[in-house]
Amino acid sequence: MSGSGPPSTFGGVVQLINRLQRACGDIGENAASDGGDSGIPALWNLLPSIVVIGGQSSGKSSVLESVVGTDFLPRGTGIVTKRPLVLQLVHVDDPNAVPYGEFLHAGPRKFTGFDDIRREIEEETIRHLGKVRKPVSPDPIQLAIYSPNVPNLTMVDMPGLTKVPIDGQPKSIVQDLENMARTYIKGENAIILAVTPANADLATSDALHLAREVDPAGERTIGVLTKLDIMDRGTDAREVLDGRAVRLKNGWVAVVNRGQKDINDNLSMQAARQNELSFFQSNPAYSGCTNIGTDFLSTKLSTQLIKAIQMQLPKITTSIDSGIITLRKEIDAMGGQQVATRGGMIHLVLTLCRQFEDAFAKAIDGGKGGGERILQVFETRLTQSIKGLDFSKMLESANVDKVISEADGYQPHLVAPEMGYRRLLQECLVLFKGPGDQAVEEVHAILRQIVGMVLNSSDCVLLQRYTMLKREIATVAATSLEKMKEEARTMVGQMVEMERSYLTAEIFREILQSSTATDELSEGVHGGGLTLTLDGRTMADMIADGPEDDRHLRTIAAHTSAYITHVRRQLKHTLPKAIVHCLVMQSKKSLLDTLHQDVANKEDGGLKRLLGEDEAVAKKREDSMQRLRMLEKAKQELIEANY
Repeated sequence: MSGSGPPSTFGGVVQLINRLQRACGDIGENAASDGGDSGIPALWNLLPSIVVIGGQSSGKSSVLESVVGTDFLPRGTGIVTKRPLVLQLVHVDDPNAVPYGEFLHAGPRKFTGFDDIRREIEEETIRHLGKVRKPVSPDPIQLAIYSPNVPNLTMVDMPGLTKVPIDGQPKSIVQDLENMARTYIKGENAIILAVTPANADLATSDALHLAREVDPAGERTIGVLTKLDIMDRGTDAREVLDGRAVRLKNGWVAVVNRGQKDINDNLSMQAARQNELSFFQSNPAYSGCTNIGTDFLSTKLSTQLIKAIQMQLPKITTSIDSGIITLRKEIDAMGGQQVATRGGMIHLVLTLCRQFEDAFAKAIDGGKGGGERILQVFETRLTQSIKGLDFSKMLESANVDKVISEADGYQPHLVAPEMGYRRLLQECLVLFKGPGDQAVEEVHAILRQIVGMVLNSSDCVLLQRYTMLKREIATVAATSLEKMKEEARTMVGQMVEMERSYLTAEIFREILQSSTATDELSEGVHGGGLTLTLDGRTMADMIADGPEDDRHLRTIAAHTSAYITHVRRQLKHTLPKAIVHCLVMQSKKSLLDTLHQDVANKEDGGLKRLLGEDEAVAKKREDSMQRLRMLEKAKQELIEANY
């Protein structure tokens, strides 16, 4: 075959589409691809292509081999083509060049024998179907044939359509084949080559039926009539070729290919082409017809494909540019590319930790949901707990008498029972540890909740990508807060113990003076209401409330109650300071300090485990990266082609 057709300069656009299709194939994109979650249309579906469909006995394979000019497709009974074959024909200017083929899945290996090409198609089909465990698959085989005897053309050969399952095929095979073909021809950029045997009723043509379904106006369909040489005597296909039987905008082409006997007899393609020419020249029914012969078909297909490509290129360019921008934003939102070096991994971990720490501190300082809740603990619950402490039994006359007696021992006090006062005060003041510890627990619980809230907040969106690191941050933060809680609890206990260990004599003397002063409602030197007892009464009222014989015991109880009131007022202000200093401020300063130190000492393996991503995020990111590389490669192809 001569490969005559459009000028070779136009072949460049076809080769460009070939390269773009191969770029799609590198990431497994095909007509069944939907473009993923990004909303970007699949590049494959933007590329014009000629899709060949036909029934299993329509002569579809013979048409393809006639265009190529050699035998290279598997043959047999039943379904022979079980996967789409993307056939990219590349015209080589050197007439002496040796034709060869390249498969996308086989890398740079060149197949110079067409028998080898046939075997590779069969073996790759078996390999793939063995993986997917299906009788047919929509994933295409991509084959490029470089030859001086072919036009610049790209066609997709679909598995033949069938009406009835045979050879142990599953019942779904009929629908599976039809759905697969429909997927490849439904796109507006698919040129449908509907192959139909002329010796069969066109009304029953599988190819025409499916083409009309997706292209009802026939604007994308080219009809190909085969087997004209075995039509019933006295019949011909002239009405169809003239467009009077079934009208298609792009018309019909008639071809005569080798029959099975010709193939068995190894009839050459050159001889078959001569036989085809002789058939049409010798048959008066086709006198004056121009739309006949394989050469005409090749030229028509090349012209049609080039026209479609030239019209589609601006849209392809725009879509590629838009897709690159969208994918880059999507990848940036997922944290960009995965780092591989130790330094890069350490930097990434520390950066993510710092983002968390900043967001944690911001939540504490931000009021609602953070600092506001902590303040509520101090101003409401701690105050209520301290005021709610019940000292009544400890200040009952019987208990006061008991404590003083025990404190005096075998030598009763001479004037004032100082040791008894101290013992009674110490036993009362220890109760303040309870509200202090409870406040520590509540603030600790709030900080734990803030950790969880921040880990899942928009401030730490990049951290969602690394589930192991996120889990490690949560663990380290919990451990640190537990340690800080114990330090705060210790500080609270020490502050209470300080009040118990060292009673302020000056305050106590002022209380004694106030109780004997004429004006017992005086607020005292410190303006702190030193004359008031725990229940808000004056000491005089408390002393007067009871029988005369234990008045001295009530006096001791009143003095003690007034002192406890003073301490309660002090601790209401100092306990929050201790909790904030030991727990809140420390959590803002050094929550993840141990993780920082640990990261610096980790080896590559430990860092990689720490940066292990959520599988769904990692897959989405990798898919986006693959598509981005494919689109960038496609853009470079367009730039270099200067279209």
